[in-house]
Amino acid sequence: MKVILTEDIKSLGLKGDIKEVSDGYANNFLLAQDKAVLASPANIASFQAQQNKADAKVSAQEENYQKIAKTLNKQSISFTGKVSDKNTLFKGISTNDIIAEVKNKFNLEIHDNWFVKPSLLKELGKHNVFLRLPSNQLISFFINIKSE
Repeated sequence: MKVILTEDIKSLGLKGDIKEVSDGYANNFLLAQDKAVLASPANIASFQAQQNKADAKVSAQEENYQKIAKTLNKQSISFTGKVSDKNTLFKGISTNDIIAEVKNKFNLEIHDNWFVKPSLLKELGKHNVFLRLPSNQLISFFINIKSE
């Protein structure tokens, strides 16, 4: 019996694979536990449509990550703030502040979990900030902090 796997099965194959299995294995295990569906023409076409949609979504995300990398890499973002007598900011620059400024300046969506070693920036001067995108690409940009 031909079935389409709906999840990865270690000894059989990956999600989306069309496999020929014995009738007993298909009926008693795969179909009974919703680990596979019959490989009818309608199910094959439906699964292909779902796969194409998922591939298009992944491709769009990859394009977005490339756009973020091209735009942000080696850029500089400036912040100003009130400074104490020890030349440190009273209110530090957080990852949320950086995210908001990137959205405002470059119209890009970045997430706080992309930051490598996130920390509160309180020192004046130029700071190098690193992002690891979900595509596993590492980019860096600069945060320039000045006193008001």
